[in-house]
Amino acid sequence: MRKDIGILCDAYATLHPGLYRSMSPAGFRQECRRLDRFVGTPRSLGDFYLALAAFTATIRCGHSFPNPANQTPAVAATLFGRPDRLPFAFTWLDRHMIVTADLGSGHNLTPGSEIVAIGRVAVRVILAKMLPYARTDGGNEARKVADLGIAGGANWPAFDVLRSLLFPSSGQSARIAVRTAGGVATVACLLMTASARDAALRPPSKASPYGWTFHLRGNVGVLTMPTWAVFRDEWDWRGFIDASLDTAVDRKLSGLVIDIRDNGGGLDCGAAIIARLIDTPLATDGYSRHVRYRKIPDRLSPYLKTWDRGFRDWGASAVGPDAAGFYALTRPGDASDTDIIRPAGRRFAGKVAVLVGPKNASATFGFSGVMQRHRLGTLIGEPTGGNRRGINGGAFFFVNLPASGIEVDLPLIAYWPDAPQPDAGVAPDYRVPARAVDVQAGQDRQLARAILIVSA
Repeated sequence: MRKDIGILCDAYATLHPGLYRSMSPAGFRQECRRLDRFVGTPRSLGDFYLALAAFTATIRCGHSFPNPANQTPAVAATLFGRPDRLPFAFTWLDRHMIVTADLGSGHNLTPGSEIVAIGRVAVRVILAKMLPYARTDGGNEARKVADLGIAGGANWPAFDVLRSLLFPSSGQSARIAVRTAGGVATVACLLMTASARDAALRPPSKASPYGWTFHLRGNVGVLTMPTWAVFRDEWDWRGFIDASLDTAVDRKLSGLVIDIRDNGGGLDCGAAIIARLIDTPLATDGYSRHVRYRKIPDRLSPYLKTWDRGFRDWGASAVGPDAAGFYALTRPGDASDTDIIRPAGRRFAGKVAVLVGPKNASATFGFSGVMQRHRLGTLIGEPTGGNRRGINGGAFFFVNLPASGIEVDLPLIAYWPDAPQPDAGVAPDYRVPARAVDVQAGQDRQLARAILIVSA
């Protein structure tokens, strides 16, 4: 494991463009030493995974972590392959665990109920224990908490991964203490496999394997997109967007609501939406691209995997270095990393609202900023994840650590704002906080506000 630590620290120090955005070089070296001391005694694979998660969390980059989705089948099965998923969805509101859907508990856990303990551990203790392993960008703490909910957009929710390692289940069921209007009751819930819980969260649909929906609310179209991690080539996500916008145009809808509140990002699907809202090319601007290297050193090459060999050697596209050792990048990291969005298809000219929240990071953070900055739509909800001081992403290496077999994501492109920005996400135009009482009443104040605004 010490060999793995040496490889990881070398790769991050050499290639990570945002390593020192929220920490100093001395602070990074201290974290490397702390990690090295941790493995001075024998540790399990799970212990090492948690140590790597805590280590990358100190960098405060939402794309730097031992990604559960990128582990080998053997590592994934060992670490978090047990049938121990909780049979309900939930969100954290004021750091209270509030049920949003019963997925097969057998006890009719009504939306709005509060889970106060799992097993013999209070959920406030569980949340506090998990937070040091949760990722975010800069000082945006709300994203860390939001990312520990179970909503339906992620294939490997952070809560599931951390619960398997920090609070492993000893049987096929878990005792859940639930607070309802009648008081606190303890019930035994059968745990689920990951596939069964995912199917309950996102029932199979011919329209979309990712839970995307488009429906009409009077003269308003509501496009719900719980994830943009749409990496299955066989599904035409662009076609889904175009069909939805075509319906909005054909029916002469007054407005469109785009619901991305549970969406942590993925591909830049937002560009395909924006292309249907504009009639002239749009310069997304606001952020410039920078990398820490022109060509990777040979010593790291055996441990770095990616989908584009061009990431190994940027060549003339990396201009520099400047006095701080950064190169300005003149080529995009991937096909969706563009400075210009061009009109496509028939333009929807009605009003647009975007429902946002702290889970929005990466592509959904960028989309929210462009929509607001260019007045293409009204943002409603709560401040986004991400960070206006800049984020990292666009291109990645997957650092494969040979001794343990664990993989760690390494983002390669830093996005810098053209002017100083606050250490925060994008603030909505209308702030409408989520409340437990609304969940209990089956009301969606954020959606209702959005429909009202685009209907006027």
